[in-house]
Amino acid sequence: MRLPASKYFNYKNFVVSDKSIIKNLTIAYRTWGKLNQEKNNAVLICHGYTNHHHALDKDIGWFNNLMGAGKALDTDKYFVICSNMLGSSFGSTGPKSINEKTYKPYGSTFPKIKNLDIIKAQKLLIESLKIKRLHAALGYSFGGHLVYLWATEFPDSLCKVVSIAGSLDRWDVTKEKIELIEKPFSDCKNWNNGNFYDLDHTEIKNALIKYRIGVLNHYGFGDYLNTQYDEQKKINILIETSAKGWADYFDPNSLIILRTANYNSSAFKKASQIKVPILKILAKTDKVTNMEKGYKTIEYLKSLNIKCSLIELKTKFGHYGPMVDSLEWSSKLKNFIEDNIL
Repeated sequence: MRLPASKYFNYKNFVVSDKSIIKNLTIAYRTWGKLNQEKNNAVLICHGYTNHHHALDKDIGWFNNLMGAGKALDTDKYFVICSNMLGSSFGSTGPKSINEKTYKPYGSTFPKIKNLDIIKAQKLLIESLKIKRLHAALGYSFGGHLVYLWATEFPDSLCKVVSIAGSLDRWDVTKEKIELIEKPFSDCKNWNNGNFYDLDHTEIKNALIKYRIGVLNHYGFGDYLNTQYDEQKKINILIETSAKGWADYFDPNSLIILRTANYNSSAFKKASQIKVPILKILAKTDKVTNMEKGYKTIEYLKSLNIKCSLIELKTKFGHYGPMVDSLEWSSKLKNFIEDNIL
């Protein structure tokens, strides 16, 4: 997996939730389209847990089916921004960044960030572009939770929210699941409590590849490939190749840091602060995001007199489904983004 060029936003002395300070914060991002003179056509995209900010790209763009000239998210009309999360591994400050106090990678000493820190960093990026109010905030998976936080924490900074395979609160992230994320790596001989960078980490990378293969199958990527190819051997090779390309960039410390950031993360208690309409998209076959929780979320939001709507996708491809079965809902997304039709 070769990554295209990014832009970078830098900020001095970023204070995170654990009160530690990142002296030189860097957020990698990309943009598409043009910001109009009124600066009111900006759309923020929040990516998923293990994903990147290259949402639109002919080779690795994960939002290609729904974004581009004339598509649901029309880059001829909107200025689209997608930033790599704080704590991730695709160019933003994260565990493999150099700690200026030690001149070594942060590793396990990286600040214990929360999701609120991630959206705070995004907000600073948006403000640096002189954008006072987003036309929309759209997020997929982990990002689908972050956009709810945007709506509760910055209710006057956006006009609408689209949550794709995301949840109002991260009820599914427990201390036990965080430990399970770390265990395959801590079992490796050179893990060194996450400070493995100057050691032979072949075993750690192999564990990372194995983890990614499991994720791709759990998300429904394997199910999708089964409809495209007849030979299981070829499908396995494609999944393994994808996993190896991803593992070239992703740091297992980021898996732990970002999973921990989700612990007790919730927009539920402050949902009454939401002032904007919400479009929620869930696949019935999704093994990651619970459909019953989705029904309850819509019911709860409506009880607060928040305009919201749920699109139930029939896709066979689970968590991966909204991206590949885009025709099932692209017109509804386009209507919501452009005309606020619910």
